[in-house]
Amino acid sequence: MKKLLLATTILTTATFAANAQDNAVKIGVLNDQSSSFSAIGGIETVRAVELAIKDFGGQVLGKPIELVSADHQNKPDVGLAIAREWFEQDNVDVIADMANSAISLGVNTLIGEKKKVGLFVSPLTDRPTEADCNGHVVAWAYDAYSTVGTTVQALLGEGRKSFFVLSPDYEAGKVQESWVEAAVTEGGGEIKGKIRAPLGTTDFSSFLLQAQSSGAEAIIMNLNGPELINAMKQVQEFGIIEAGQKIAVTFLHQADARSIGVEALKGVRASTPWFWKKDAESEAFGRRMMEITGNAPGWIAAGTYSAVTNYLKAVEKAGTDESEAVLKALRGIEIKDFFVQNGTLYPNGRLVHDMYLLEVNAPADVKEKDDLFKLIATVPADKAFKPYSESACKL
Repeated sequence: MKKLLLATTILTTATFAANAQDNAVKIGVLNDQSSSFSAIGGIETVRAVELAIKDFGGQVLGKPIELVSADHQNKPDVGLAIAREWFEQDNVDVIADMANSAISLGVNTLIGEKKKVGLFVSPLTDRPTEADCNGHVVAWAYDAYSTVGTTVQALLGEGRKSFFVLSPDYEAGKVQESWVEAAVTEGGGEIKGKIRAPLGTTDFSSFLLQAQSSGAEAIIMNLNGPELINAMKQVQEFGIIEAGQKIAVTFLHQADARSIGVEALKGVRASTPWFWKKDAESEAFGRRMMEITGNAPGWIAAGTYSAVTNYLKAVEKAGTDESEAVLKALRGIEIKDFFVQNGTLYPNGRLVHDMYLLEVNAPADVKEKDDLFKLIATVPADKAFKPYSESACKL
């Protein structure tokens, strides 16, 4: 494991004057950099955090800001081992991004035990702010309710009442599936069928044939990354859209849409916490990232930039990087930037803000590289997220 950590950990420092004690504020980005989720976050997110540190001036409270990052390879044991070494040996103060819900659950428990801070941007599961809440994790970007509800409500509003649900067979997929069912039922619709595909599935033909034969008016695909790309290509091969079934996705990341192409996706709708042409400030950030990576960023990179920047503001306000003081300060500052509009940090660590319903541009509407979406509607924070429950934990 030691060799693995040495091979997968990148160290970026704003200055070289760090030692083993508390003379630096150290941020760890833990995500997938080599497999299923790498394209939607991965190294792009690391670059976004590097930019956040640079924009903050490279130091806070007179201390250098350091960044470490590692690839958890979508393996819970690897992710937990990296997080443990960071906390116990490397004096990491905060872990950001945390792609993969299954891995986030173990790391969430460790963060609570070590009294550190988690800035979770990628994980869909709400357990770190609900059932497994320990008061030290902030869920920055979204939850299943905010993404699923927006998409399902749009389809119901178009008069589509019957649904088939295709989800990935892991923690986040199960959460999405349950919320789709709830949203459809609450809206007066009907679930015609549902099925889960294992992570890494490349051939979706049998799943799509079941969806076709169900007679559902709409197929909800809770997929992302390579799985979504492969599934959408096969949707086109089978002529599912032409036959009259509506395809909707609960997630459509910038990288996924880029890989699939607007021709195959035109007219598909999805909800998102952010996209790079949302407004002038978002576009300015997007173009800066394009200069660094060659591509417009997705919402995971943008959300992690936002989370880290606000964390550093809280450190500055608290006058210390001690976790309890920083979390208290974070609750007291106004969280508003190009990513967060109408933001409220709930006592359980759930950050709510406006969400957006997007539609994929038709090929004729694409004006430049990565001009993939148009805004259909802004969903206010109080409508996009479920209300705060007093039974949830409090920070």
